[in-house]
Amino acid sequence: MKKIMLALIAIPIFLGAMYSFLPPINVEKFVDPTAATDDSANTIAAPYSLRDLLVADMHADTLLWNRSIAEPSELGHADLHRLVDVNVGLQVFMSVVEAPNDVDSDSIKQEGDQIRAVALLDKWPYQTLGSYKQRALYHASKLFKAAESSNGKLRVLLSKEDLATGMQNWQVKEGPLLSILGMEGAHATEFNVENVEALFDAGFRSMGLAHYSDTEFAGSSSGIEKHGLTNKGKALIKKMTAIGMIVDVAHLSNQGIEDVLDMTEKPVYSSHTGVYATCSKARNLPDSMIKKIAQREGVIGIGFFEGAICGNALEDIVRAIKHVRDLVGSEYVGLGSGWDVASLAITPTELPDLAQALLDQGFSEKEVRDVMGRNITRFFLENLPSKEYKSI
Repeated sequence: MKKIMLALIAIPIFLGAMYSFLPPINVEKFVDPTAATDDSANTIAAPYSLRDLLVADMHADTLLWNRSIAEPSELGHADLHRLVDVNVGLQVFMSVVEAPNDVDSDSIKQEGDQIRAVALLDKWPYQTLGSYKQRALYHASKLFKAAESSNGKLRVLLSKEDLATGMQNWQVKEGPLLSILGMEGAHATEFNVENVEALFDAGFRSMGLAHYSDTEFAGSSSGIEKHGLTNKGKALIKKMTAIGMIVDVAHLSNQGIEDVLDMTEKPVYSSHTGVYATCSKARNLPDSMIKKIAQREGVIGIGFFEGAICGNALEDIVRAIKHVRDLVGSEYVGLGSGWDVASLAITPTELPDLAQALLDQGFSEKEVRDVMGRNITRFFLENLPSKEYKSI
């Protein structure tokens, strides 16, 4: 028996030692979403027709990959240099800590763990292999390290005061690139409400409640039951509200969104979604939800991926944005690209084309400035916690 126990103790030690000697393979090289049209990595962006246009975007998955956001890269969509070059002044970087085997259907079970495979192959810290929370903390540390190495060109925002100061210092094509840490789904809490504080302390300022599948907190828009908030989910909302963490309703079921809005008077946002009226996928927002989010002074981020816009062309993005503008006004719609995890209709170098396409569709200069960045910066200026605020 003693020999068996010693063997059981030795196995994880042996595996840990072996893991430390394995080189990372850089998974992004094999799943690069721009690989099919990789000319975009080296193209020069056209100038904007609107002078000094500020761009903001609510969803990049760049932290998944084995590179620093502060360093130029030919892989994927986004890094500091490519974003600043097209006037991106504010970017939300998401931590994705789980993805089941099925991520495409409208009824998804929580089966499999694709992110564990990425963590293993790219040699994330050993503790991330079995812990959603540790994956999130690792992503946060990556963003802060990138900011430290950027000579002030990349800044991580923790408060509305940080954003106000950053906006005062922002200049076209010079930056800084202001960044916010967001959480895609609430798996990183490991379904313990008290873990929200540790994530907040690590720098996260927004979080969703569900991702591809239904959870202990809430139903997913692409889950099996698509139920509303559970009692544990309601406790999570109370905790998030108490400490100043913003609620992201992307991927949340319609009933879940209703329940969130019933529980809190604070604005919410949907970081990356589509419009059901123009793309009838379960994850996309019906007009009734768009109206309710807008009535609460929230913002709806239109994704650039096929699941959000039912297409792979610039005009598909414009069609979704125009629908929201026509329904509730230009003040409530923005960009939620989805950089760096899927093939997209446009790359960062084509953001000037998006601005021009909106103008060509009859959007006024004010409306284009709203959609391309002003709505998102306003939302975070109003809803990030104050520097001194953390009530528990």
